[in-house]
Amino acid sequence: MTERRDGLTQRFVEYALGLGYEDIPPQVIERAKHLFLDFLGVAFGGRDSESTGPVMKAVRELAAGAKGSATVVGGRRSFPAQYAALLNGILAHSMDFDDTHRDSIMHPGTPLFSTLLALAEGSHATGRDFLASAVAGYDVLGKLGRAHGEGVHKRGFHPTATTGIFGAVAGGARLLRLDEEKLRNALGLALSQSAGSLQFLENGAWNKRIHVGQAAHNAVVSLTFARHGAVGASEPLEGRFGYFHLFSEEPLDLEKAVRGLGSEFEVMNTAIKPYPCCRYNHGVIDALTALAREHGLRPDDVARVDVGLNRVGLSLVAEPEKPKQHPKTVVDGQFSVYFAAAVALLERNYTWQSYSRLEDPAVVSLMERVHAAAKPEIGPLGASVRVTTRQGGSLSAKVALAKGEPETPLTWEELLAKFRPLARSALSERQAEALIQQVASLEKVEDMTSLTALLRPA
Repeated sequence: MTERRDGLTQRFVEYALGLGYEDIPPQVIERAKHLFLDFLGVAFGGRDSESTGPVMKAVRELAAGAKGSATVVGGRRSFPAQYAALLNGILAHSMDFDDTHRDSIMHPGTPLFSTLLALAEGSHATGRDFLASAVAGYDVLGKLGRAHGEGVHKRGFHPTATTGIFGAVAGGARLLRLDEEKLRNALGLALSQSAGSLQFLENGAWNKRIHVGQAAHNAVVSLTFARHGAVGASEPLEGRFGYFHLFSEEPLDLEKAVRGLGSEFEVMNTAIKPYPCCRYNHGVIDALTALAREHGLRPDDVARVDVGLNRVGLSLVAEPEKPKQHPKTVVDGQFSVYFAAAVALLERNYTWQSYSRLEDPAVVSLMERVHAAAKPEIGPLGASVRVTTRQGGSLSAKVALAKGEPETPLTWEELLAKFRPLARSALSERQAEALIQQVASLEKVEDMTSLTALLRPA
């Protein structure tokens, strides 16, 4: 069967390979820099995750004897590109602190930047090519995700990994300057490597973190096979056994996937997280921290907390209620709205250090007073809360969109306040500031190896 030249796959192939740096508005380039710096920060921070030691040991064993020059964020050792992409993807997703795209319910930056960083180093790409490839990759990811919406989650898959690989392949092909045939083949090969189940929710497993690293690893593998002439499946996105028909439960509107392509850039629709947990918890944290600060709420004042979420959010962070009210692991905590609500009321904030309180009696007691329900009027990343006090009063708040969304963005200064402490886990203050300046002027970088050198501890 020959590849159709008017199908969805072909349209993305032509777009990704045809996007020039000069075609991208300045504000889109600036946003891509913000997202890249955020990715680097959360990858540095991921080195402190409980999963990182075992993962590092496993990848060192897998890569034993192999030569490579690709950098792992915050590490000294070089790896082959696919293993560097794997590790960076796992690191950047370990804190659940990486960027989000609400219409696709994905974290687009981690699979994409993990792939691009590994490929840019080996190909000595310029900063301009890196940025344009990132914009192209975000567009493929975001547009595909808009088409499937909640449908991939409803089928039980994790779209950051399953959809993520296609954006990573598209961006990587643009960076490597592959031709159309090779990109079509790479996307066809990626279809067979698209994977990621939501079953990790049952026991707080590390699958979710590893999924995203594997998406980047497999993107590099697919591109390498295609670059050497391997033939991939035709129509991997729209075909009768293609991605949409296999992975999404929703009725398909494939035209939605290309609507605004080239004029509505998805980096502008991507959020930067202020808290290291599932994005569906963020509106609750925003609302409860505001109430606690405004009214001086203390834990002993609280008789009950009622939380309203949309249906998908409820299924991820609130159901089943009893296990979610008693998280045992960091992953459990990241996906528990009960833990998020308790921490927000106790700390009037939410940080990575909050997970040290999983068994804190004050947190446990508060979690048991939190109850959640689906509210049809709540938007994808909004929330409603009502606190009933022991004195019989009640305080309510609604958040239409969590902090960090494009409509409520983090400023550059707020992003730096997030980045600096994460980077300082591996870098000196001087090195971290040099990295910030390099990213801020990335379009002037002639060889990305000058940036990757700054990712290694001095």
